[in-house]
Amino acid sequence: MKLQNDVTSIPARRLVALMARLNSNETKTRAALDLLRGWDGAERAESAQAALMEVWISRHLGRQFMEAVLPKNVADAIDSPAMGVMLDALEKPETRFVSDRNGTASAKRDRLLLASLASAYIEMEKLQGPNASTWQWGKLHHSLPRHPLIEAVSGNLRARIQPGPFSTPGGGYTPNVAAYRASDFEQTGGPSFRMVVDVGNWDNSRAMNYPGQSGNPDDPHYRDLTQMWLIGEYFPMLYTRPAVEKATELRILIQPVKH
Repeated sequence: MKLQNDVTSIPARRLVALMARLNSNETKTRAALDLLRGWDGAERAESAQAALMEVWISRHLGRQFMEAVLPKNVADAIDSPAMGVMLDALEKPETRFVSDRNGTASAKRDRLLLASLASAYIEMEKLQGPNASTWQWGKLHHSLPRHPLIEAVSGNLRARIQPGPFSTPGGGYTPNVAAYRASDFEQTGGPSFRMVVDVGNWDNSRAMNYPGQSGNPDDPHYRDLTQMWLIGEYFPMLYTRPAVEKATELRILIQPVKH
């Protein structure tokens, strides 16, 4: 269960390691470096570092990296680079960056990292204000389990059938995957159902089904699992008849009509 809810980003850790040896006299760049220095890469909803990191990766670093190492027509045709390819190139700049009179491959890489990080920091100031200590990833990153009728209804009915949005941790590269649209940070992929099975002691198994187990908006189990899902908790996934009967709340008996 802990593994399924792990929000540690290995790409974030690799980027933090790359930035650890860099410095800058530019105010915004230095502030960004100081914020990320020593961060463990855990993308919690309340994390300011996660907010800066994900804005940097999704809106600045990837685009500027492609423009630096690819022909313009190729870069324009690609939405975002493969994360592994980009990280490998940044860690070994001689494989992608060309040394010339404007600097070595490493120097070009460093300029790209610093410039793109500074632009991400400036964008975070626009998104959440100048005080970086108040930034939170969850203020941007959110889950909205869209009801099929959400666009067709409004008012009280809309509020009744549509849970959320909810602030969520993680990102596209965390074990607890929470991929999102870069345009508005709405989560587009991730585990709505989780299961951990204790083979041999079946009643000790656990599960989670977000946002609830009922499709009826008036049912108390329509959205009652949301908070548990957000913080990584589970409910018992009972198997044996005695355990199921003990936990039963409602029994529905369907009988044919006699004519």
